[in-house]
Amino acid sequence: MTAAPFVLDTDIGTDVDDALALTFALASPELDLIAVTIVDGDVDTRARMAARLLGMAGRPDIPVIKGVSKPIAAGRGPTWFGHEGKGLLELPWDGPEAEILSIGAPEWLVKESHKRDFQICAVGPFSNVAAAVNLDASLPQRIKKLTVMGGMVFADHYDPQWKEFFKATGLPPNHMDHNSNSDVRATYIMANAGFDMTWVSAELTFCTTMNRDTMERFRASGSTMGDRLARMIDIWASDYFHRIPNFPQKAKPFPSDAVAALHDPLAIASMFGGDGLMLKRCALSFAEAGERFETKPVAESAPGEYEAKVDAVNRVSIAVDRAVFGRFFADRLVKFLSDLKT
Repeated sequence: MTAAPFVLDTDIGTDVDDALALTFALASPELDLIAVTIVDGDVDTRARMAARLLGMAGRPDIPVIKGVSKPIAAGRGPTWFGHEGKGLLELPWDGPEAEILSIGAPEWLVKESHKRDFQICAVGPFSNVAAAVNLDASLPQRIKKLTVMGGMVFADHYDPQWKEFFKATGLPPNHMDHNSNSDVRATYIMANAGFDMTWVSAELTFCTTMNRDTMERFRASGSTMGDRLARMIDIWASDYFHRIPNFPQKAKPFPSDAVAALHDPLAIASMFGGDGLMLKRCALSFAEAGERFETKPVAESAPGEYEAKVDAVNRVSIAVDRAVFGRFFADRLVKFLSDLKT
C-alpha cells in the first residue's frame, strides 16, 4: 500500500481535536503527512505547537507553514480563547522541533501543487484554502482531493440531546459548525472552486466524543507526547469543552464523561476509510447566509430544475459507529504513543 501524501491545514491549539488529528495522521500508515499549514488567530503560537508536537512524534522533517490569521471577509474569527499552548509550550522539551518556513501558507500550497500531487485535509477555518484559490483558480485541478471538517448537511443526524439543545436555545443546527462560519466568504469560495471534496460534517462530529479513560491511556503510554496530549485534553475538558458560550444553563449536549469531540480525527479517518465512518456522494447547494454558511442537500426534481439547484456533488459523512471508531482511534494512538522513545 502506498501512503497518500497530504497537507494538514489546521487551527491547532484552541479545541484539542486538532492536536489529536495531527497525532492520528502520524499514526496512520495509510497517510503521508508532508506539511502542516496553520490558520486563524495567533498563527505564531499555533505554528510553535505544531512544530513541537511533530518533534515529539519523531517527525521534525515535516515543515510547518504559517497562513492567514484573520477571515478574508466577514465571519466569527479569528478565534482565540487564551489557553492555546498551555500543557505543551510552557513545559520543558530539549528535543527536535519541525522547521517553521518563512513562506505564507496560501503561496506554499500553490507553489507546491506544481511540484507534486497531494491531498489537503482542512480542519480549521478555510481562509488558507480560499486565499490559495484566489491566488490561482486552477489549484483545485492539481489537488487530488480536499477533505474538510465542516459544513452541516443533515440536521436530522444530530443525536436527540443536541436536538433538545437547539430547541432550548433557539439556535439553528448549523450554528455549531465553527469552521465554515468562521470565514463564510472563504468557505463559499472553497466550496465552489471545483475541488474533489469530502465534507465530514458537524452533525456527526459533535456527536462523536472520547472519554476520560482514553485520555488516561494516552498519559500512561510512557511517552512525553502522550503526557502532553493528556495535559492539553484535560485543560480543554476542564475549562472549555462543556461550556457552550452564552448558554450555560441550557441543555447539556455532550455526555458527562466526554473530554473532547473527535471532529478532526473523523476527517483524517475519512481519507482512508477508517473504521466506523460512512460516506455518500450527495448533490449539494451552498449559500452565504449572513454570519452562517449553508450546506444543503438537493433532492431529485424535475429535469433542469435539479441541475440548476446543484452547486457540487461531493462526498458527505452520513453515519458513524461511535463505539467502533472510538476503539479504532484510541488503539491506534495508544500504540503510536507507546512506541515513541521519549
